[in-house]
Amino acid sequence: MNERAAIGGADAGLGIRELIELARSIELPDGPAIKNAAVREKIADWHIQAEGLKYTGFRSITALSKGQTPGPENSITKAVSAARGQDLAAFAMELMEMGGILRDDALVPYAAGFQEQWISSPASRIAGGTDEILRNIIAERVLGLPGEIRVDKDIPFNELPTGAG
Repeated sequence: MNERAAIGGADAGLGIRELIELARSIELPDGPAIKNAAVREKIADWHIQAEGLKYTGFRSITALSKGQTPGPENSITKAVSAARGQDLAAFAMELMEMGGILRDDALVPYAAGFQEQWISSPASRIAGGTDEILRNIIAERVLGLPGEIRVDKDIPFNELPTGAG
């Protein structure tokens, strides 16, 4: 859980402010990207996610301040923030069009920060628990859904059947 908190709670990389500035500086065929309804909708969605992540983080801090162990909040935070960072960076690169493939920090806005964020994003979706593991935790511990069937749940690891011998 500590690893999930560190990975999901860290506001690493570029975010909404930088994306808004980028959208203001890019011209689309119909005018500045920031005036485009689709661009504004995506920015609004990511802002809403950021606010949800902030308040979910407050729940963990509150539990810790009371001497309690946080629940699965960090799994939610990590699952949402890792995908959000990847999607936000990919969208910023799309806005840059052909410039989005460049990684020369002298030629690209924000010293190619969106490009670097996108390239490193798969690691953040694996570290601290893959998206699939986090979805299982959220389904079982938050939503109260039945757990996956695990026929080997009560068998010690060294007694599990293998293909050898």
